[in-house]
Amino acid sequence: MMSAFLKIKRIFLAVSLFVVWLSPAVAHAQEPGLAESNFANVLDGILAHSCLRKQNVGVNIYSLDKDKTLYSFQSNRLFAPASNMKLLTTAMALKRMGPDYRFKTRLFATMRVVEETLNGDLYIKGFGDPNLVSEQMWLLANELRNLPLRKIDGNIIADDSFFDDQQRIKTWEKKGGAEAYNAPLGALSFNFNTVTVHVSPGEKPGDRPVVVVDPDIDFIQIENRAKTVSRSRRSRLIVNRVDRGSHNQITVSGVISVSHSRETYYLNITQPTYYAAKVFKEYLRRAGVEVTGEARVAPVPEDAYGLSNHTSVPLSLILRGLNKFSNNFVAEQILKTIGAELYGQPGTTENGLRAMEEYMLSLGHESGQFRVLDGSGLSRQNRLSPDQIVSVLRDMYSNLGVYPEFVSALGVMGRDGNVHKRMNGHNGSEKARVKTGTLSFISALSGYFQSADGERFAFSILMNDLKCSNGRAWSLQDRIVREGLKFERETKGTELD
Repeated sequence: MMSAFLKIKRIFLAVSLFVVWLSPAVAHAQEPGLAESNFANVLDGILAHSCLRKQNVGVNIYSLDKDKTLYSFQSNRLFAPASNMKLLTTAMALKRMGPDYRFKTRLFATMRVVEETLNGDLYIKGFGDPNLVSEQMWLLANELRNLPLRKIDGNIIADDSFFDDQQRIKTWEKKGGAEAYNAPLGALSFNFNTVTVHVSPGEKPGDRPVVVVDPDIDFIQIENRAKTVSRSRRSRLIVNRVDRGSHNQITVSGVISVSHSRETYYLNITQPTYYAAKVFKEYLRRAGVEVTGEARVAPVPEDAYGLSNHTSVPLSLILRGLNKFSNNFVAEQILKTIGAELYGQPGTTENGLRAMEEYMLSLGHESGQFRVLDGSGLSRQNRLSPDQIVSVLRDMYSNLGVYPEFVSALGVMGRDGNVHKRMNGHNGSEKARVKTGTLSFISALSGYFQSADGERFAFSILMNDLKCSNGRAWSLQDRIVREGLKFERETKGTELD
């Protein structure tokens, strides 16, 4: 029998070996705490910048792989999120309508086409397509031309009844100007309800500049009061849009140097449904279809029959334009469409917001803990916390049915969209996929990044009441993202022989 001493000796040796074997792992487990502490110290220093009012900045950086927070600072406080609101709109659209949803634009008539002629009115009805741009309008006209149809002996009548008649969000600042980001809404809209204005210098000083508008239709008229000046003069142009009732007038004033390159401006229009009808009539003419009547706005008669159905590109592609370039118009069109699809026509912003609130409640946020008043973030009265935005990012990350489309719609830092110049040239910047948010004195950045050791994170940075330029705020956000990209929990330890 084994002596008691020998038994004790063997147990002692076994325990000693176990401790020796375990000790590197124990030491190794303590290292992430040090890495996290160092990371927090660096971020605390960044957030101490004089640009920020400490009570008006919030940050949440959450490990998706470890299911825990890496860093937070006032992350449960509410802030104006600016265009980070589009993350909620995108999530809602993907979950409730699906990545392959396609918007419709339908053509109707009450008379039959006989010998390539329609002896009556042609109706065009929009169903909220935010991406009915020049190429799509041309396809629509060409589809009609190929029926075949050569003449419409009647009017082009546009129907926008899929949405209500509210063209602006109630909580936006008073009456908007002519800026493209402030375009009106409509179930039938063309080119984001904007017009493009190109201005080139004249041949010699004293000449009027050359002004070209696209689309070139009689609804858009030009008043050119500008002047070409010598090379020694600085260019200063003022391009504006004025609503004249029967038409929109583009006014061009100021001066442009004879050596100056061509300038391009984007302005919104009024009367979006009538505008779309006028454009469609012109596109039909270019496609070889004569229209004898005028462009008008009215509902499609109940006895009308369908001539043609045009569908948009998939929602997943439209969302890329929404988020990479932060298109307010697209966001609000999608929100109204969600309202129509879920609660019936006409689509309203209120019903879209109802769906948004239900989504936030499903994530565990109580009513009254957030405020969502539009789909784009243009309203300064929206309120979200970094924690709430991260909860949306986590929810999308956990759903493989929508996550690929969700993350591919975000801007790639230093590569594309409106962040193509941010962190440009920084090694690994493409591992950050983000959504920006910018209003005066407000800046936000949220999304995903992958750290140096491959760990994946969701994050949200909300900054309000800035005491510096948005450019300075962007640089602070970029510093935080760079720290995240190089973060490592593990370090190489000394191996025992």
